Amino acid sequence: MGDVAKDLTAGTVGGAANIIVGHPFDTIKVKLQSQPTPAPGQVAKYSGAIDAVKQTIAAEGPRGLYKGMGAPLATVAALNAVLFSVRGQMEAVLRTEPGAPLTVKQQVIAGAGAGIAVSFLACPTELIKCRLQAQSSLAEAAAASGIALPKGPIDVAKHVVHDAGARGLFKGLVPTLGREVPGNAVMFGVYEAAKQFLAGGKDTSNLGRGSQILAGGLAGAAFWLSVYPTDVVKSVIQVDDYKNPRYSGSINALRKIVAAEGVKGLYKGFGPAMARSVPANAATFVNQMGDVAKDLTAGTMGGVANLFVGHPFDTIKVKLQSQPTPAPGQLPKYSGAIDAVKQTVAAEGPRGLYKGMGAPLATVAAFNAVLFSARGQMEALLRSEPGVPLTVKQQVVAGAGAGVVVSFLACPTELIKCRLQAQSSLAEAAAASGVAVPKGPIDVAKHVVRDAGARGLFKGLVPTLGREVPGNAVIFGVYEAVKQYLAGGTDTSSLSRGSQIMAGGLAGAAFWLTVYPTDVVKSVIQVDDFKNPRYSGSMDAFRKIVAADGVKGLYKGFGPAMARSVPANAATFVAYEITRSSLG
Repeated sequence: MGDVAKDLTAGTVGGAANIIVGHPFDTIKVKLQSQPTPAPGQVAKYSGAIDAVKQTIAAEGPRGLYKGMGAPLATVAALNAVLFSVRGQMEAVLRTEPGAPLTVKQQVIAGAGAGIAVSFLACPTELIKCRLQAQSSLAEAAAASGIALPKGPIDVAKHVVHDAGARGLFKGLVPTLGREVPGNAVMFGVYEAAKQFLAGGKDTSNLGRGSQILAGGLAGAAFWLSVYPTDVVKSVIQVDDYKNPRYSGSINALRKIVAAEGVKGLYKGFGPAMARSVPANAATFVNQMGDVAKDLTAGTMGGVANLFVGHPFDTIKVKLQSQPTPAPGQLPKYSGAIDAVKQTVAAEGPRGLYKGMGAPLATVAAFNAVLFSARGQMEALLRSEPGVPLTVKQQVVAGAGAGVVVSFLACPTELIKCRLQAQSSLAEAAAASGVAVPKGPIDVAKHVVRDAGARGLFKGLVPTLGREVPGNAVIFGVYEAVKQYLAGGTDTSSLSRGSQIMAGGLAGAAFWLTVYPTDVVKSVIQVDDFKNPRYSGSMDAFRKIVAADGVKGLYKGFGPAMARSVPANAATFVAYEITRSSLG
């Protein structure tokens, strides 16, 4: 990986860490910034940050703190990639000689340049995020005009374009530039200055993780201290109504805020912003990776690739697995995979094939990071000496160990995913009992915990272990065996991308050939009703499936699973190999 690609990858990982750590704080910040000034004698909607947290959770549940996260999460790769790669390129231009560290002054210039570039991507992302986060205040205006509130990032973008055209997405660009340019100049400058101070000189390459965290936290705090009033102006402009705006521009917004509330009005939400800045920016900057972090990153990239390639196949697999056995003389709901695709698309559109992807997408980093890093650590234990590749047998043992670890994360994720994917069959039972069908991953989790407690999220753990342990033993063993066969020896480091694709595809096929009946049992148990279950456990489910459908019942949905396994697992391993080798 060249310097640009390294900056792209490290910036993306850092940005994702920032969002996950900092978004609840950011939500409260925006709510406080955008709440209208109360009329004389009245109190503000939120008395402070704690009150805003309480009201948000009371009205929307904990998920309300993550409202609007879709837009920045969807663009985190692009935004942080632009930020860190432009800064990296400016660093290369400013550097006096190859390998020489930049001075603090040069880091300031590089940060400012990166801020200009990133503002044009940040502006529409911030606008969408802020309008979702401030939805409680926007609700009053929407109700007065009889307009329904947008339900998500795409819906917000559609409403904005409808009201103001595409240029409406860039409302607040001036204060966004006013935040990003000086803010990034200060942030990168302080980060470098803090690192050099802690290292006792310009060479910061051996700085410990704790020192990096401290430097990143100080850099984040410096960012907000230098530009917070500009951020308040940006927020109030971006949540302002398009048809009847309160503010004609940035200067007008600044004047009206100060006139109504004084200078302190420019610091509304400052507490949550500062509380967020230290942990979130520390998470962003800590991207110098050891072996574990490299496995985490590479595993995450592999998991994302697998998910996007394979989820539609997985949806059809689960629909076929979980459909009830028809009564004698009746036809099954789906006659096969093609029919399941047709019915799904007809009823829900193409997006129906991606139903339930939220749960695995939200945990894909954790799941695949755990899988590949656990396997990587077992590989380190099993390796006879540093740098020596593992034998196929050792890869089998490492894969099985990783399977044990990952099962405890996979079980609740799979349960939520399967219950959403099989919603068409669950809808009938729900309608009969008068219970509303859950609308998303969080809603499914709430229903499960309400009906069975937190342990209900681990329903199907035994067959999950029965799938993940032998399955991962086989998949890693076959992958290594095929690679060694194609390489003609144990050194597979120079294997072509096509050979890696072939090895990954065959490994995925071997996974499903080995554990498919266990996966069927897992799926039927996880979509089973909690209050009136059909199955008392794994063995009972196994017996009832065979009694009703014969051995072929244990292979319902096998076609889509196999059709998925080759491209999805090829994508997983190739993405893993590319990322892992690129990171060094």
